[in-house]
Amino acid sequence: MFKNLSLKMKFTAIMLIVGFAANITVAIGAFYYIQRFRKNELIHEANIMLFAEKSVRGYTAGELRPAVMKSTNKFIIQAESATFVSLGVARLINKFLPHYVYSEPTLNPLNLKSKANKFQETIIAKFRADRSLKSISGYHTFNNISYFYVMKPVVAKQECMACHGNPDNKSSITQIIARRYGRTHGWGWKAGTVVGALNILVPTKYIDQAALKNSIIIMAAIFVLPFFALIIALFFINKAIIKPIHDMTKLAEDVSVGKSNEDFKVEGNDEISALAKSFNRLKKSYLKAVQLLTEKNKKDK
Repeated sequence: MFKNLSLKMKFTAIMLIVGFAANITVAIGAFYYIQRFRKNELIHEANIMLFAEKSVRGYTAGELRPAVMKSTNKFIIQAESATFVSLGVARLINKFLPHYVYSEPTLNPLNLKSKANKFQETIIAKFRADRSLKSISGYHTFNNISYFYVMKPVVAKQECMACHGNPDNKSSITQIIARRYGRTHGWGWKAGTVVGALNILVPTKYIDQAALKNSIIIMAAIFVLPFFALIIALFFINKAIIKPIHDMTKLAEDVSVGKSNEDFKVEGNDEISALAKSFNRLKKSYLKAVQLLTEKNKKDK
């Protein structure tokens, strides 16, 4: 492969091949790292929103609702419905973070706006089939926009039955809910069953832009900088190795045809210097042999 190449070209070819192989390996590793970082970043962003909304739901159910119920017999949906409060908070958050899409898809909701679509129904079915699942995430295209979604199951509790149990219950809360949403949907929930999910959609556009920017920087670092490093390395290889060997070769040719009898300059203590010393000794032996042969020829004449 390198048989007919000069020593300089051999060095260049070897460095290019080894460098390219190393760069490809690093590039593959960098691509894997960027994709992993991208996904982890999307999960982190989605979880921040979900944890915030879960905290709102927990505060509403555990603190706000009991406090309101103690002070009045009226059902105030703005203070007692965890779903109403969490979706209201989500709308406020959207004013500052419009790229987040939060929803609470439900199989049998009171408010039909919360009815799960086919895709969400599929995820909720997985939660119902495997109660050990705490979260499902992935990529999904919605309204021609690519999103990363994270969904967590919502399990009905006994306190949910006041609003989702039997519509014929005579409690004031049940009757208020029935008048507001009707009696045809949102009822018949069973405590302990998965009835829906908390769903957050994070557009991949922004993280993709950041990932592309980082990819360009990394690719430049992997391919452009080593190219300049190769040029610099070849310059010093040429100066420290190729040129001394080339000069030594030229001097050997001059000595062999009688054009010169100079010694090659020895600098340093490396292999090139050792070769130069050997060349100088060989040259002296050669010149001495030539001299002896010349003298012998004179005597013979």
